[in-house]
Amino acid sequence: MKKILLVCYGNVGRSQMAEAFYNHLTNSSNSWSAGIQEDTPARYGTPASMVVESMLELGIDISRARVKTISPKIIDESEKIVVMCDKNLCPDFLLRSENIIFWDIDDPFEMTIDKTRDVRDVIKGKISSLISEKGS
Repeated sequence: MKKILLVCYGNVGRSQMAEAFYNHLTNSSNSWSAGIQEDTPARYGTPASMVVESMLELGIDISRARVKTISPKIIDESEKIVVMCDKNLCPDFLLRSENIIFWDIDDPFEMTIDKTRDVRDVIKGKISSLISEKGS
């Protein structure tokens, strides 16, 4: 079964939240996330602490999630791709996908916890809408 791929710049914030919300709200593991910045997994390994904290407030623990980088293979295995970073930063192999949509969402990396919560809530709303569209 193909999955929903959620992409942001480093995979330490937005895409991790989106993946967790999608899987939580659908009671599945039908989404995955990745970042476009190749060295982020080596530098960070796990989601940003404010992101983890904001998700825990809603009862979703992403503290064990791993930071990942996109690849052509993961794109080919995805039925829909949601990108939450600047299109100009994306590699060509990502932009060639016919199943891509873009969401303009602020990057919570290094934001205050209040701003991170705001981003979290925007992502939750967009994921809920995406699930509703997919189900109809």
